Amino acid sequence: MAKGISVFVGMNYSLEENKQFIIKAKEYGYSGVFTSLHIPEANYEKAVEEFKELARLCGSLDMNIIADISPRAFTYLGADMNNLKVLKDMGIYGVRVDFGFTPEEIASFTRNQYGLKVEINASTVSKKFFKELDKYSPDYNMLQACHNYYPRLNSGISLETFNKKNEMLKSYGLKVSAFVPSLINKRGPIFEGLPTLEIHRFLEPKVSAQELFMLGMDSVFFGDSIPTGKELKSVGVLSEEIIELRVELFEPCSVERSIIFKECHVNRPDAAEDVVRSTDSRETLRKEDIINPFNNIDRKVGYITIDNKDYLRYCGELQICKKNLPMDKRVNVVGKVIEEDLCLLKYIEDETKFKFIENNMK
Repeated sequence: MAKGISVFVGMNYSLEENKQFIIKAKEYGYSGVFTSLHIPEANYEKAVEEFKELARLCGSLDMNIIADISPRAFTYLGADMNNLKVLKDMGIYGVRVDFGFTPEEIASFTRNQYGLKVEINASTVSKKFFKELDKYSPDYNMLQACHNYYPRLNSGISLETFNKKNEMLKSYGLKVSAFVPSLINKRGPIFEGLPTLEIHRFLEPKVSAQELFMLGMDSVFFGDSIPTGKELKSVGVLSEEIIELRVELFEPCSVERSIIFKECHVNRPDAAEDVVRSTDSRETLRKEDIINPFNNIDRKVGYITIDNKDYLRYCGELQICKKNLPMDKRVNVVGKVIEEDLCLLKYIEDETKFKFIENNMK
């Protein structure tokens, strides 16, 4: 699993701004750079020169740069579609081929002798495409897939379509990537964000990225350039294997706080239907620790609870409600997962790791 950024040349960002953005992303653990060389609004002459310089920078930082290209872009780059050496010499890791290329041409690209990866459009790919592609003996080891980003409001793909496409792509053994938007610095000329999934358009990138990783993405890229430093860091520091949930607390006691903020929780291997159950939260308790009844209220979806002393041997068990449950005097409601992160609960399955981060609203 990897994280990447998008850099757009020949548009609103200066060469120096893009360079500093790439360097900052590297510091936060990003390893991939996506760029497009067929944006209608771009100044192509300027774009190509800046692209070459950014490709050199990415090479020096050991970051893989993928270029979204069209047949016209080959001309601008001075490259021959039958000889990709020019692209390799620029330091490009791979090319994303979309409109304008036939399955035969794409198959030919995968057999290039320079080790260039070839990306297909994961959002538009079909069984018909693969049936046609197979006729020309592609090297599937050199093929991968990247979803679209969607600048226009309401144009992002659905979760159902996303999963259907990914299932097909994975059946061919392909690695797949997708995009999350920035909520602050959105790319022009539309300025409505660049997500793959429409449900992510107004969702914080940290949450969107976690969902994409839970959905099996091998790489997650920022679509917008340049996100804020806070956004960049929030995704960069994510562990792809641990779901982070931001929480608001209801004044739990110190013992309960220590249970909530233990380094990592693990859902039980026999996952419950109604709640997420932390496997070893009870082990946090010491003999002298006491959890008295407190805030015994109706439990709503996303509420975090800890069993009190009246639940006997279950005292100290932490749970997250997956459905609304009635109050129980033996169960303390100690906090809640913030609304924006509730969508992540459905990805906590058998033995899924999760942790809590106290949400700072101030």
